[in-house]
Amino acid sequence: MSSQNTDNLKQNIQKIVIEDGRPIPKAILISKVCRANKSVSIKNIENVIDEMIKIGNLRILSKSGKIQLGYEDAPVDTSKTYEGVIRINSKGSGFIKLDNEDKAKYFVYRTNLNQALDGDRVEFALLKKVPKKDLLDAVVLKIISHGKDFYTGLININKDGTYKVTIDDEKMYLPVKLDSLQGLVDGQKVLVKIKTYEKDTAYGTVSKIIGHSSDVGVDVLSIVYDNGVEPNFTPDVLDYARKIELNIDDYQRKIRKDLTNLPIVTIDPATSKDFDDAIYVKKNNDDEYYLCVCIADVSHYVRYKSPLDESSYKRGCSIYLVDRVIPMLPHNLSDDICSLNPNVERLTLTCDMLINKSGKIKNIKVYPSIIKSHRRFSYDEVNDYFNNKSSLEKDTQEIKNMLKDALELHKILDAEKKHRGYIAFEIPEPIIKLDNKGFPIDILTRKLGTAQNMIENFMVAANEAVTIYANQKKWPFVYRIHEKPNEEKLKTFSIEAKKLNFRITTNVEDIESIDIAKWIEDNKDNKNMDLINLMLLRSMAKAKYSTENLGHFGLALENYTHFTSPIRRYPDLLVHRIFWMYEFEKNKITDSNRNHFTEQLDDCCKQSSDCEKIAINCENDVNAMKFAEYMTKHIGEEFEGFVSAVSAFGLFVELPNTIEGLIKLPNLKTDFYSYDEKTNQLIGKKTGTRFSLGSKVRVRVISADKQTRKIEFELVKFLGNR
Repeated sequence: MSSQNTDNLKQNIQKIVIEDGRPIPKAILISKVCRANKSVSIKNIENVIDEMIKIGNLRILSKSGKIQLGYEDAPVDTSKTYEGVIRINSKGSGFIKLDNEDKAKYFVYRTNLNQALDGDRVEFALLKKVPKKDLLDAVVLKIISHGKDFYTGLININKDGTYKVTIDDEKMYLPVKLDSLQGLVDGQKVLVKIKTYEKDTAYGTVSKIIGHSSDVGVDVLSIVYDNGVEPNFTPDVLDYARKIELNIDDYQRKIRKDLTNLPIVTIDPATSKDFDDAIYVKKNNDDEYYLCVCIADVSHYVRYKSPLDESSYKRGCSIYLVDRVIPMLPHNLSDDICSLNPNVERLTLTCDMLINKSGKIKNIKVYPSIIKSHRRFSYDEVNDYFNNKSSLEKDTQEIKNMLKDALELHKILDAEKKHRGYIAFEIPEPIIKLDNKGFPIDILTRKLGTAQNMIENFMVAANEAVTIYANQKKWPFVYRIHEKPNEEKLKTFSIEAKKLNFRITTNVEDIESIDIAKWIEDNKDNKNMDLINLMLLRSMAKAKYSTENLGHFGLALENYTHFTSPIRRYPDLLVHRIFWMYEFEKNKITDSNRNHFTEQLDDCCKQSSDCEKIAINCENDVNAMKFAEYMTKHIGEEFEGFVSAVSAFGLFVELPNTIEGLIKLPNLKTDFYSYDEKTNQLIGKKTGTRFSLGSKVRVRVISADKQTRKIEFELVKFLGNR
């Protein structure tokens, strides 16, 4: 087509959209344009519409996929301005959420960003052109503060001295200029500190050379730094940690209960190096079990407001990645002094519980102690024993009997949690296996055995017990809370789940945990439960830390905290300190110091919750990168999977190993598909084929990009709806 013909076609398209007066489905728009321009092919019309969308003459509504006029020359209503945090998507447009809102409802087209970047706090106003039943259109007026001032990137230096910094974060759309290239070589990954923003350009300096892009592990490290995590400890923290010694003096032996003769054991993954919990179980009689949970007393070594404490506060938690652990504490503490290693004395806090045959905790004692782990078990060893694949012939009969009692108690606690309404999200967890060069050679899914579930039940019991104990004392406290799910999200879930033959017999209004647990139990034979569990999890609120006890919805518990992992979580360390300050050594702590500590708890909760989010983002980003890298070796290969999400621009498909990729609309080559918002389906114009959540498909891998962490599929065959 000539440029004149293209311009005329654009005008006709724009005229049709204006005359229609409301958002119009793309397929209907093409049809109307075809009738008005019979000599132009459908392909040319589609290409022109796509171009108009790209340059902003038209826009696609995010929910419905319908098309309306774009943002050219749209007037701005400056009579009222707003403030919020903007998030930028991969297409370069923004979404703003106000501080008091649960989700974003303001949309900023990329031409109206005015240099705002992802995570920035901005002042904005609305465009007078407002769509119906969709996001409100807005324009950024001013950047109040930048959400991020650091980015990782790749250095490319040409022979003539010119260079380019390719930023890893695709949401950073501004070019980056450095103040110096000194010490840099081509192909290095670096951390850039942004200093100023001028004329659509970011100016910064290299604050750290991460390594060469070809070095093993630099890809993972780059993601770590890009999430704002410093994997290394500062010299002052390491120096402080090196001076700490394991010395159990007379005073500690006096104030602590000696449990060294009790056959306490640790049960952990075979690869674990830090052991922060140990257990002992004894069946007292047919009606009662004694559960002893011993937790590493990290608070004895990590003193309040010490350099080590300040470092732990900033880190918030350990981060577990595919090729490394970024610990909250230096290794001499996490792997040695604090770790409950076998056959050595260690300082602990112990929670003793008497539990009846109904699984109810009847008596609770919490006290400082000294233990000596009698055995370091792996999960596999204990599972083999439970499954009669091992006799543990080298272990004492006392330990074997203890494990049998532990198994009995586990079954009781398992039945009790199901009875109270514990929501069991069975979400497959990936295991990524790397070769010695860091390349992913296999991706499997983790299977949890009885031993893993048993230890989880015991830790949940201890976490509940210490919370009940603290509440009885009316102490200020740190709770692990999980609020009720949003009603609208649950309604959306129920609509979609019913399409997958998921039976829901109760209303979502004022829902309780037991209701959702019953849904899962009633539908346990549903073939779509893998997808339904994922959908249900996405509809839940996020757990967090708080000084206000709001209960834990997912666990169906009124009282809950994190007490059992102080080596890897800062809130657990806070809970331990509360016990020392308010009970174990209350006479040694002044009211002033206690009050000062208590005043900091709200900030500590927020910091710990934020750090947890960062850790999850790190893990997800690394996994996504390794998934894409793995699939680079499978381009052209075919796999079966199911549709995990439906949108106006295509289908997301998940494979059995949890890898997810996108089929863009053009790669659904069997038909011309349009998005039906009401049914959340892509529907074929000719064949009538309907793609919905759970649809089984065969796909072919057509691209995988390690840098962007994106995988693209094309449809090979529709295998039917479940």
